[in-house]
Amino acid sequence: MSEHPLARLGWRADLQSHLDVVGDRRLVAARVLAADRGRAIVDAGEGPWSATLAGRLARRGGAPATGDFVAALPGGPVRAVLPRRGVIARRGDGGRPEVLAANVDLALVATSLNRDLNPRRLARFLAVTLRGAVATTILLTKADLPGDADRVAAGLEARLDGTPVLPVSVRDGTGLADLRALLAPRRTAVLLGTSGVGKSALLNALLGEERQPTAPIRTGDDRGRHTTVRRELVPMPGGALLVDTPGLRVVAPLEDADDPVPLLEDKATSKRERRARERAFHRGVYRDMRAGRRHREARERRSG
Repeated sequence: MSEHPLARLGWRADLQSHLDVVGDRRLVAARVLAADRGRAIVDAGEGPWSATLAGRLARRGGAPATGDFVAALPGGPVRAVLPRRGVIARRGDGGRPEVLAANVDLALVATSLNRDLNPRRLARFLAVTLRGAVATTILLTKADLPGDADRVAAGLEARLDGTPVLPVSVRDGTGLADLRALLAPRRTAVLLGTSGVGKSALLNALLGEERQPTAPIRTGDDRGRHTTVRRELVPMPGGALLVDTPGLRVVAPLEDADDPVPLLEDKATSKRERRARERAFHRGVYRDMRAGRRHREARERRSG
């Protein structure tokens, strides 16, 4: 069986039925690499194009976000957004959700070992990722600065209920190997944080090239300036995918009374699929155990 054209971009096989339901055989599945001003940069597996959005998407508040899977005409407009999971969304005006990234497997929240370090703000980031059911690791950047990065990381972990904290430094390479190990092939991570914590420098180090511009922080208060101007899904060496995001000045988690995030995957369906995967895994384990037992019994018979 041939591989799906979107396999390298994290395609999930369960989305095929949702694409079929759209009912137009001309449409193909594509992933949103970036979204801006009523358009989306999408890729169906053979290269990106700039796509307009079907009018009803904007009217219904269902415009695609970076990381979404969509149904689109090849080289043409986006007609539908497929169900999402792993959504990173913050509270926008009037309690409406602002989706920052979709179909995310891992959130990397960056904070630096200087005056940007703010446990309360980190807790708000964690509230955002927890609501999206996305596993999270805190990146303590600029770990080469004066101070005991390992001690600070241990203190943060304790304060943030055991959330992993990884000290990293682009300057001396601290933690970069461990960070790369977190980025699994065909899995999507998102890089979050305020301006000036070194997100662009981290991305450049992971890519091995100067893709994103960087700017020095202000010496008076360690505040940074925006160098990333849009949310963009970037393929990484080794096959992982990383959503790069501009610095967030306001981190406002959604509340229970707010509008729901649109196009979320049906939880009952997701639960059934997870149970099916678990049953398949356990069947494989038991099959291997039985095979091992038969092998041992046969060996014992031959030796007896």
